[in-house]
Amino acid sequence: MKKAFAIILCLAFVFSFAACGEKVQPEETAPASSEAESESVPASQESETLPTYSVEDNYTLGTLVTVNGETPFVINGLRLDGNRSATENNGKPYATEGIRSGFFLDERIGFYIDTPYSNPDSEDAKVLCLPHRPFDNYKNIPFDELAEEAAFCETFTGQEEPDFPCFDPYVFSEEFGEGDYDVLFTYQGEIVYYIVINLTPEIA
Repeated sequence: MKKAFAIILCLAFVFSFAACGEKVQPEETAPASSEAESESVPASQESETLPTYSVEDNYTLGTLVTVNGETPFVINGLRLDGNRSATENNGKPYATEGIRSGFFLDERIGFYIDTPYSNPDSEDAKVLCLPHRPFDNYKNIPFDELAEEAAFCETFTGQEEPDFPCFDPYVFSEEFGEGDYDVLFTYQGEIVYYIVINLTPEIA
């Protein structure tokens, strides 16, 4: 009897030791995937799409606004031609309305001014281009400050040849961005006419 009890006790000890030696493997759980990860993002939404501009986008029409028509620098009509966009629309008649006013940045803009004013020895008449703002904002700004801020500032001494521009400046894209610009015609520091033009980047 004692011998049978010893055998049973020994077997119980062996089974107990085997149970302690087994390692319990943790149950693996799959990582939860969010809806954002499960949904694919279209390529067009991953990066910002750059705008493109065609020739038609550069044929905006503007109006020459008279501020003071009583100075010697009287403008009867204006023509603006570009050298890189919508060139088929160059050479239009002088006008005060329906003037081409859309161009590219860095594009040379040819100015043709119908005026009796001519004074080769004077710097009284100037043409400036500045980023657009309400016209009343110009009233308290000295001319020298406007000239310093301007994208270009040209002296007008007269339209010597009707078939050639009196000057053909451009707005440098590394210093100025796209948008509306005011072209100011001044006489002795006073704004006498202006026209709003629109400039866009040229993208190949």
